[in-house]
Amino acid sequence: MNFDSLNSVDLNKSVKRMPVVEIVAKKAIQNNPDLDLEVVDLIVLLWLFSNPYDSKRRQLSSMRTVLKMCEILQTPGKGIDLNESELTQIVLGSLQKLKARNLVYVRSAGIHYIKATMTEKGIDLVKSSINTPVLRRVTAEFGDNP
Repeated sequence: MNFDSLNSVDLNKSVKRMPVVEIVAKKAIQNNPDLDLEVVDLIVLLWLFSNPYDSKRRQLSSMRTVLKMCEILQTPGKGIDLNESELTQIVLGSLQKLKARNLVYVRSAGIHYIKATMTEKGIDLVKSSINTPVLRRVTAEFGDNP
């Protein structure tokens, strides 16, 4: 077998790494099955935790961007097979679930704009389920950074 052709291939471009937030969400759910949350819901909650509304980040587009990177929404061999509208519906559905559990306040939500903040219950859930060094890693990856 000839491996010379591999020298011209950038393997880092063809292999996507799972974002830290997805790894953390999966592990938190595995370690705390009583959380009764889906991985996507915990990713949205972690995004809100590391990006408070006053950070002035565009919540909907930022959440969609994070979800596009997540393996859980990708089709094996194809990558992400969802359009922006479908990703928006996933985010809105997740926010509704989190709101129903009193983990977030949704001040406004639509297909172009979301304004949501975490409740004390939501903050406590994140802090009790995920240790501080791991939360720092999540924030370092996609949190409220300049």
